[in-house]
Amino acid sequence: DSPPEWQVTENAMARLDLQIEVLQGVTLNDIRRRYNQEPVAGDDKNAYEGMDVSEALARAKKNLANNVVEAPPRGGEGKEKRSAEPEEWIEPPPEEVGQYLETHERDARALMAGPECALDSSAAPPPKKESVSFVSRWADEDSDPAAPVVPAGGTCELVRRRVYPLQGDGELLVQMYEASAPGAATTRRVVFTTDAADALVLHWGVSRDEPDQWILPSEAVWPRGTAPVSEISVETPLVPGEACLDADGECATVQTLTVDLPGAGADELTGVQFVLRDAAGDRWYKDSNNGSSNFRANFVSKGASESGDELLDAIVRAEAGGGWWTLMHRFNLASSLLEEKCSPANERNRVAAYHAASKAYVWLRYSASRKLTWQRNYNVKPRELSAAQSKLTRVIAGLYCAAPHLRDTARLMLGTVGKGGGGGDGQAIRDEILNIMHRNGIGENKKYWMEQWHQKLHNNTTPDDITICEAYIAFLKANGDLGEYWRVLNEGGIDRAQLESYERPVVTEPITHGAEKKVALIKDFNNYLAILKRVHSGADLVECIRACAKGLGGVSPALNYVRVAQRGGGDPNQLLSACVEARHQLRDAGLKEASDEEWTRQLLYLDLAVDDVARRAVERAGECKYSLDDQMRCAGLVLENLALSLPSSNQDVVLSLQDWRLAVKARQEGDSQWALRAKAAMDRARLAIARHADVLAEEMQPAAKYIGEACDIEQWSVDLFSEEVIRGGPAFALSLALTRLDPLLRAEADMGAWQIISPKSVVGYVMHVDDLHKVMNDVFDRPTILVADKVGGDEEFPAGAVAVLTTCSVDVLSHTAVRARNGGALFATCYEPELLAQLAGMDGAAAAVDVAGDSVAWRASDAAAVAAANGADDAAGAAGAAPKAKLALEKVPFCGSYTVPLSRFDKGVVGAKARNTKALNESLGGGRIPSWIKLPKSMVIPFGTMEHVLDDPLNAAVKAKMQALERAVDDSSEQALELSLRACRECVLELVPPAGCMDAIQAEMLNAGIAPPETPERWEMAWRALTKVWASKWNDRAFVSLRNVGIDHGDLRMSVLVQPVVDADYAFVIHTANPSTGDATELYAEVVAGLGEVLVGNYPGRALSFAMKKATPAEAAAGTAYVAPGALPKVIGFPSKSVALRIPRSTLIFRSDSNGEDLEGYAGAGLYESVPMDEEDESFADYATDPLVRDEEFRDQILLAITECGVAIEAALGGVPQDIEGVVKDGEIYVVQTRPQV
Repeated sequence: DSPPEWQVTENAMARLDLQIEVLQGVTLNDIRRRYNQEPVAGDDKNAYEGMDVSEALARAKKNLANNVVEAPPRGGEGKEKRSAEPEEWIEPPPEEVGQYLETHERDARALMAGPECALDSSAAPPPKKESVSFVSRWADEDSDPAAPVVPAGGTCELVRRRVYPLQGDGELLVQMYEASAPGAATTRRVVFTTDAADALVLHWGVSRDEPDQWILPSEAVWPRGTAPVSEISVETPLVPGEACLDADGECATVQTLTVDLPGAGADELTGVQFVLRDAAGDRWYKDSNNGSSNFRANFVSKGASESGDELLDAIVRAEAGGGWWTLMHRFNLASSLLEEKCSPANERNRVAAYHAASKAYVWLRYSASRKLTWQRNYNVKPRELSAAQSKLTRVIAGLYCAAPHLRDTARLMLGTVGKGGGGGDGQAIRDEILNIMHRNGIGENKKYWMEQWHQKLHNNTTPDDITICEAYIAFLKANGDLGEYWRVLNEGGIDRAQLESYERPVVTEPITHGAEKKVALIKDFNNYLAILKRVHSGADLVECIRACAKGLGGVSPALNYVRVAQRGGGDPNQLLSACVEARHQLRDAGLKEASDEEWTRQLLYLDLAVDDVARRAVERAGECKYSLDDQMRCAGLVLENLALSLPSSNQDVVLSLQDWRLAVKARQEGDSQWALRAKAAMDRARLAIARHADVLAEEMQPAAKYIGEACDIEQWSVDLFSEEVIRGGPAFALSLALTRLDPLLRAEADMGAWQIISPKSVVGYVMHVDDLHKVMNDVFDRPTILVADKVGGDEEFPAGAVAVLTTCSVDVLSHTAVRARNGGALFATCYEPELLAQLAGMDGAAAAVDVAGDSVAWRASDAAAVAAANGADDAAGAAGAAPKAKLALEKVPFCGSYTVPLSRFDKGVVGAKARNTKALNESLGGGRIPSWIKLPKSMVIPFGTMEHVLDDPLNAAVKAKMQALERAVDDSSEQALELSLRACRECVLELVPPAGCMDAIQAEMLNAGIAPPETPERWEMAWRALTKVWASKWNDRAFVSLRNVGIDHGDLRMSVLVQPVVDADYAFVIHTANPSTGDATELYAEVVAGLGEVLVGNYPGRALSFAMKKATPAEAAAGTAYVAPGALPKVIGFPSKSVALRIPRSTLIFRSDSNGEDLEGYAGAGLYESVPMDEEDESFADYATDPLVRDEEFRDQILLAITECGVAIEAALGGVPQDIEGVVKDGEIYVVQTRPQV
């Protein structure tokens, strides 16, 4: 409702601004493209080309500077009067929220990310897009006549090649070469090529120490025709010539120039900074892809960049350079970098594109949170900023369409940038504030708040202006209460110092301008707020609905409910249900098969807005006294919402949702095990959140650290970057929902707050650590109770530790659990983090931790009690402490043969696994175990073989290197130990097989009935697997374990058991005496889908675990019964492991079998690696279709067969409790190894 005369005035000023650009040579189509409008045929040529417009240009610039336009006067007669407004603002009543009772259960699997989202670096590159321009095709030529000539023995590398548009006048190709030759210093060459019609001049300087330096180049590097023009720059005309394409012979007139720079030594130059101009100096060309900044051709020397990352270095050069910089320049540079580094047309490696997008998100998030400057020494017109935002968001939307593997990151990036204006919104920011002032008779007096804000808006509008506008509206509604003004500002992160820091500062406070103007101003600024939000706030729900309503065919009931209920009111679960349904509708409307860039952009912003409402609904749900069923419904909706938020990587989340739905269905059907199912699904969902958080931290935190340190961002913001990303997203909302539900489920499952894996009451000193692995190498000088935030299950128990307590779910048969039981230490999982936090709060204090039944309690203690409980030596009794009698390994020599047959699997030649394999085969042949138990074919590479290979003259250099590395092993810290042992392992992998070695192995394979590798390449793979097993002698856990029990590491010898891999349906580990209770009449086992490495390798999550009562020893020995009468498997827990491993082809596995396993009083098994010849295929476990989880009858059959197998083997081996590993394939049981249970 602006008066026509003001519209005419402001539009005339804008037209004058554009007229000046046209007089300077910009075409009408250039301007249209800037604002994302379609070009018009015939408008690619400047209308004034060839004409002398200098006088008109000077006059136009003068008029713009003095605000002189021919327009109606701003006051006096003819001024339109607006109708009188009431004196009081009446706040419109909120819409009635009502209820959303629709229920939709969509097909969860339809949400799952497909193979197009996989980060496969080996994926075939997309077809090269056809180059349109001559310069672009010239850039793709394999040969370049301007490249340095390389002498014999020298090298020449094309460091970088890039094509830049020259507005309205062709393109510029910049090629950068680095050349070296024997005995000569490195040289650098920059070649400039353009097809511009006008003769061009290069205005340039060089850099030495900083990428943005302008230094006057010495005359030694001047090309012919160069002349100095300032203290820091010279100018050189480009040379006209002709270039012809090899492919089709097409030729074109071009201009070229070559600049050679010294690339090493005291005279080293690191780049060229430049702009171009026409011969008359009337027209200048800058980098339009980078906010019209100077062009740069920078070589990154090894000492010039801390990151070694071109993208990060480009970001830091721009942000930390100290020169002019604004949001517009940042957004333009981001658009350019994303197109270069992430577009499938330019970046063929998906992993590289993903890394680049993650770094760009870190940068943009720092910008959005105002950690990076929004304006520095440069004024930007609102329409220019709006256009830059619009371009960037379209580039991001284009990535969402063209690169499905980047969709998660694209959503994150869009959440940091406003949409930018369309239809003149950017210009409206500048115009409408003045219109409001004129309509309401507010003068342009700089001492008043509104004029100061007006000047700020004209100079450089930013997202801050939304908060400022909201604060002023609140001030007006509160009848001029400045407290409301400052409240809204402070809640939006703006204080007085921020207002005063703008280049056009806001230093005063607002005034009311009279009660009669209050209502009119509120109306005007509500409209103005909508303009600001359209430009700066992409995810404003109402604005996004308006933008998408027509394309969606209207506003659905679900989306409308989200709109009405977003501010509060109504039931949070109903709002969540509406949010999830609305997001499904948006996915169906275009996000699933995204192709239209603009429509995708609008849908994504609306999707982000709805997702934000869902997150707030979860927070509100915590205030509701929901029943168990309502809590479960809430958790399911939040899981589904997270799946929608991770379109590229939601496989594990979708499968967790499937598990959750099955658990809900089991409860509805009265399944007595529904709570165990729900607990497993919940644990899997938590692991999915943890995996997501780990990936984000791994991807983003290094970039956050690099950018943060380079740009002087406060340390806390850098340190907490990844955590804040998680906390602000839907994964954290899921964590909240599960935390509320967890105690209710545990009560239903009769689980209590603790899972006690190794029961033992202890007294010691409390120590809180974030990761057990980080202290695994430590030797505590006093009995220590470790409270560990993270435990994987594969860690060694630290020397001196008497207990490990954690909130992590760990398998009962994990390595850490076995070591705890073996060492008589306490090991337990606490399912209530707040409870365990109380013990962690006693860090450094003495405590007594008591185990009673299924619970753990603690009390304060003192040094005397610690000494009394642990004996005179404070560390005595700790799990990792050395035994009273030092263990020694029997020194075993090489038996003289590279392999031995099954009949020679004897002590002193092979390890316990192989000897037990021989015993099993003899028992099977003698009828002592049932014939339905299958045993794989086996052969062994005996003790001492590695040492014998190392002694061979072929490996003399490796042996010398290995001896030096062993002497250099450093266990002074976890990091030092890890690095020094890794060097040892890598050295072992350098071994080559002596003559006759591989022939002997092949012969024994054939003798044992094992199919040997078919090709030389597969024999290489077999040798690699064998050496990896040998190298595992130097893994961290094994080294620490041997050291802690006093075993000389040099005495360890490794035999290797070789067997065909059974591509298992399931893998299991049995302890024939229940290790948790010590009950020898009950068997305990754990089962996983796929290969057993998921189980013995301690992958996160829990296996399916069960216990079953055994037949009497006499019955088992006679083979008349293996289970107790009427006994059925008792499922203790359903699986929550996310991963299943499989090997789809026939292959071999090389199993470690050392002389340091199964010693008296020491469980050394599991310390070393078993390595398959082929890598396993890793996939997410699908329990919703797994009969072991879904089909009770099938499950009982499999678990009964596993039980009978375990009891039969225990009986055949003299009734000694056994630790058995095996697999199930097509219903048949295979036992791959057994050892006495420790």
